[in-house]
Amino acid sequence: MFAAVEHGPVLCSDSNILCLSWKGRVPKSEKEKPVCRKRYYEEGWLATGNGRGVVGVTFTSSHCRRDRPTPQRVNFNLRGHNSEVVLVRWNEPFQKLATCDTDGGIFVWIQYEGRWSVELVNDRGAQVSDFTWSHDGTQALISYRDGFVLVGSVSGQRHWSSEINLESQITCGIWTPDDQQVLFGTADGQVIVMDCHGRMLAHILLHESDGIVSMSWNYPSFLVEDSSESDTDSDDYSPLHMHSHKPLLTVSFTSGDISLMNNYDDLSPTLIRTGLKDVVVQWCSQGDLLAVAGMERALLPSDPSCPPTRSALVKFYNVQGEHIYTLDTPAQRPITTLCWGHRDSRLFLACGPVLYVVRVEHRVANLQLLCQQGIATAVKEEKDIAKLTMPSRLCSYVTTAFVPTIKPPIPDPNNMRDFVSYPTAGNERLHCTMKRTEDNPEVGGPCYTLYLEYLGGLVPILKGRRISKLRPEFVIMDPKTDGKTDEIYGNSLISAMIDSCNCSDSSDIELSDDWVGKKSPKISRGSKSPKLPRDLVCPFSNRINIDPRKSPKLSRTTQEISRSPRLPIRKPSIGSPSLTRREFPLDDITQQNYLAQVTSNIWGTKFKIVGLAAFLPTNLGAVIYKTSLLHLQPRQMTIYLPEVRKISMDYINLPVFSPNVFSEDEDDLPVSGPCWEHR
Repeated sequence: MFAAVEHGPVLCSDSNILCLSWKGRVPKSEKEKPVCRKRYYEEGWLATGNGRGVVGVTFTSSHCRRDRPTPQRVNFNLRGHNSEVVLVRWNEPFQKLATCDTDGGIFVWIQYEGRWSVELVNDRGAQVSDFTWSHDGTQALISYRDGFVLVGSVSGQRHWSSEINLESQITCGIWTPDDQQVLFGTADGQVIVMDCHGRMLAHILLHESDGIVSMSWNYPSFLVEDSSESDTDSDDYSPLHMHSHKPLLTVSFTSGDISLMNNYDDLSPTLIRTGLKDVVVQWCSQGDLLAVAGMERALLPSDPSCPPTRSALVKFYNVQGEHIYTLDTPAQRPITTLCWGHRDSRLFLACGPVLYVVRVEHRVANLQLLCQQGIATAVKEEKDIAKLTMPSRLCSYVTTAFVPTIKPPIPDPNNMRDFVSYPTAGNERLHCTMKRTEDNPEVGGPCYTLYLEYLGGLVPILKGRRISKLRPEFVIMDPKTDGKTDEIYGNSLISAMIDSCNCSDSSDIELSDDWVGKKSPKISRGSKSPKLPRDLVCPFSNRINIDPRKSPKLSRTTQEISRSPRLPIRKPSIGSPSLTRREFPLDDITQQNYLAQVTSNIWGTKFKIVGLAAFLPTNLGAVIYKTSLLHLQPRQMTIYLPEVRKISMDYINLPVFSPNVFSEDEDDLPVSGPCWEHR
């Protein structure tokens, strides 16, 4: 076999990832018929639970082509827990997700029409040690550390419960492959056996000195009905072998040893001495490969002054307990959890806030695969593959090593400017959260940070601050602050763009006839504050015209400036009113690394977004609120967003999307046409 950590940017959340669970994605066209395993396991959803009490549901795909369609939303951050989420368990037959936190709260989530909601809640007030679904998905086994165990239905009805009086804690609980018995492991090395009705059957001591950490069977977690269809365009996998060997009970102990048993009463089990600490284990779905992750025991260095070195390893064993392969991971701290996915071709490892994706080849690796991984390791970045003198077909094959399994685009810190400035290649929507981060009077107003929701965490991508005490106006900082010029845009091209747009401090907005005549689509309300996806675009042919006659407050010189009129002039005194409305020179804007500005009328009902960076169009859009006369709350929102592309010579021939201006005493205009409305 062969295994290698996936190449590409490091996948990282903002808090420690404590648990993982993966399930296949059922295509909408096949929900009413038997599922073809090949198509079912090519795409899926990875559930993560982290230390902030957030559950992440992230789309994954094992396709090696980037042009594959993806769901419109590829990441969900599910909030509701008040403490660390320590368990996540998919129920594949019923397409539900169970999550548990350290306070004993259990949530069962269900997805309906693209939204996740809590279907069931159970909070006994005691810490949950394990949660396991039966193999048909109809029952749930819940075990608590204080000895209380419960079996309930998938709809929330209690079947039976029992109080097990023990001197030690229950650490894990599992079903037998036929769902007729349940097994519980304890911290003092005992196994308790009960039938499916709660009657005690056996009480066995497996180890006198080591406690049981976890138990599992080399048997599929769920029995998914398989159709005879096998048409698929994926060539990642070999045919799936049916589970024909006898199930093995796998018991891992605190010492790092693992016992393989035919049953709980096996007198001659196979003992695996892994030589690892902090061990986590899981069988692949086919049941022929056991992944064991843990920390390598400290090796004494030759130099006594150097501290001992340790690294996280993943060892693979077969059903006979024979060691097959060892994978060195980049992790330098214990691996907290792992899980298999994509028909055992992927192995997900969580180490603190970092998530590693391991590509696993169960067969003997061919020379082409070994060369691909060797070249990918040497070049390190996908863009450098084009520099190699290889045939295009081989270059394409090497490029597939960089195709990520986790599909949401993670921002590259070295290319953050392009990530926030231009739309992604796919049709996915990126959902974000904004937080107020600081309030520094030296910079003139409160600061806000925009975070991208990713793997149950938040990734900062943009920062802005308020520049007016009277109006809701803001500037957005350029994430690229090294002062280097953008190679894509020449000075002549920038000058042409500046000359083609004029921006004044007037507050009028006039819409051209191109905006009128069509009914606007709607944006669904996701929460109290709308989250605007980055891929909502309007054609360049729809323009917002300027009428300088409606701007009596500005001089002619002011109206000729093509940049934002409302940027503050930073003053040395803290208490000085730096929120002036004087013009800000273009050279000073470049020095301040501003990306864009949001300006507003006095009522806060009309906004315009002005590009300040040289590589962006002068006008980036407009937002208009229609307020209610009774309670003065926004009841309709219209958004104008032009499509932002990297400038080329063809861009000059496109119609110019001119900056708009607002009038503070103007009535709301009837808005229609190719724009977006929010009610």
